[in-house]
Amino acid sequence: MTLVLMKPAEAPAPPRRGWLVPVLAVLAVALYVLFLKPVDPSALGSFGLIGALPPAVFVALAVLTAAFVLEVRSPRRRTWLLGLLTTLAVLRLYGLQPLTEPVARLPVAWLHAGWTDYIGTHGGVLHDFDARFSWPAFFAAAAWLAKLAGVASPTALLAWAPPLLTGLAAIGVHAVATAVLGRGRVPWLAAWTFLCVNWVEQDYFSPQGLAFVLYAGALAVVFRWLVGEATPKRRVVASFGLVLLIVALAPAHQVTPFALAAILFVLTVTRKLKAPWLLAVAVLAPLTWLVVGASDYWVGHLQVLTGGIGDLSGSVQQNVQERVGGDTGRLTVLGFRFALTGLLGVLAAFGWWGLRTPEGRRPIVLAVVAVVPAGLVALQSYGGEMLLRSYLYSLPLLCTLAGAALDRWVSRGRGRFAPAALVVVLGAAAVLLVGARGGNDGYVAFRASDRAVVAEAYRLARPGQQLSSLTAYVPLNWARVGEVKQGSLERTCVPGPGEASCIRRVGPDFVVLTRAQDDYGVTLLGLPAGWTESVRTELVTSGAYREQLRAGDSVLLARIPGGSR
Repeated sequence: MTLVLMKPAEAPAPPRRGWLVPVLAVLAVALYVLFLKPVDPSALGSFGLIGALPPAVFVALAVLTAAFVLEVRSPRRRTWLLGLLTTLAVLRLYGLQPLTEPVARLPVAWLHAGWTDYIGTHGGVLHDFDARFSWPAFFAAAAWLAKLAGVASPTALLAWAPPLLTGLAAIGVHAVATAVLGRGRVPWLAAWTFLCVNWVEQDYFSPQGLAFVLYAGALAVVFRWLVGEATPKRRVVASFGLVLLIVALAPAHQVTPFALAAILFVLTVTRKLKAPWLLAVAVLAPLTWLVVGASDYWVGHLQVLTGGIGDLSGSVQQNVQERVGGDTGRLTVLGFRFALTGLLGVLAAFGWWGLRTPEGRRPIVLAVVAVVPAGLVALQSYGGEMLLRSYLYSLPLLCTLAGAALDRWVSRGRGRFAPAALVVVLGAAAVLLVGARGGNDGYVAFRASDRAVVAEAYRLARPGQQLSSLTAYVPLNWARVGEVKQGSLERTCVPGPGEASCIRRVGPDFVVLTRAQDDYGVTLLGLPAGWTESVRTELVTSGAYREQLRAGDSVLLARIPGGSR
């Protein structure tokens, strides 16, 4: 018994001019090449990247979207051209930052580079250091890749990780949609929907970025050969392949294996999964790794691991209430994200409504497996990020349903209204995505001077010394991990009045001050512009610190031995 009988039949499309779509694609590329310019992250403000891009960039997005719509609704779709257009969409939406910003963004990406460097240098993990080191598969694989590529530091891999991982994930979403609804327009529409609504930014240089690619691949295997029709031989091969993916996920990420297990649970209890024993593998593999491979994490911290189970209100508070705040620009960016989430929900609901099982009923199971990852929020807040991860894990199937809705829209549309409306919807979503993903770039994007002052601190620091920043928004931890203490003072010394006095009491050996930290305080904490300069001035005039290096407005302070505290 399959989940879905069929999608609506494709209505004949008007004849197309074979040269028009390639010409539009070339025009879109030309607009990017001619008008896309470097961006200074310090000039972005709380609206982020969207306010710094020229209008021609958004015109190029519209042209590229129009080219895709014309090709996808053609009666003789050219697969190579749809693939090329989708690749261009990945580069134009997810390559904006590496094409315009001077260095890689996101502080946690730099942190992961440091852990990768540690494994590459020492051949193993640093025990009792950080919980995430207990799931080292990604860092080990990245260290091998960096060595294979001959790069001096894994930081060289950071900037282009998002478009690479997103491109692979889009292939996975296409494969999932093909497995569920067959070939045709839907898989391409599902992939483009995914590219337009994936605002959660979990595709940076991270374990979850790679784990999501494996997760999408696992879903494609499940729905193609283990739920759908397949010969016994192919089902055995698919089962073996799924086991390999599950085993690969177990040491790679804490949460992703359980999202897959949740979907397999639904398919098992509804008797859709042809090999139900795979559910046991999906549950036991990550649990075995947790007990054996990640003992550094849970030994002595069992309450942290289990304390949030069932605390739905606490989880919602950490995942929603504590994230909604900031100035006007920040709230606008949050509005973009809510709008994209709502658009996906509406499209997925309409897509599901138009589908039928072989018995003529609506596919209830498909709806349940599409949203079941949301149940993870009730199990753990995951530091306030579980809602984001749940949305991410729901994307492959929600985008499949959304693709069915867009396909039905185009199939039933008359005249030129349907394709024009589809261009508007996908084009508007693409613009919102630029605002949603780049909205934090005022404080998560860095400059070469930021890296320069941190590199100077690494050069000067002796083993055991402490290198600190006022907030977490600085490229730290990308070298000398485990040798030099590195981190933010924000939890110890609350940004604002009295912070300098607190820093003198704590006494870090080096303090990094950057414009990104200042923008973070302005955007999210309501501090006045220039608050980091006030901290610098007080620390220097007190005699506790001296200005070791200044590169623009990026500053490295060094503690004066015996200086005033």
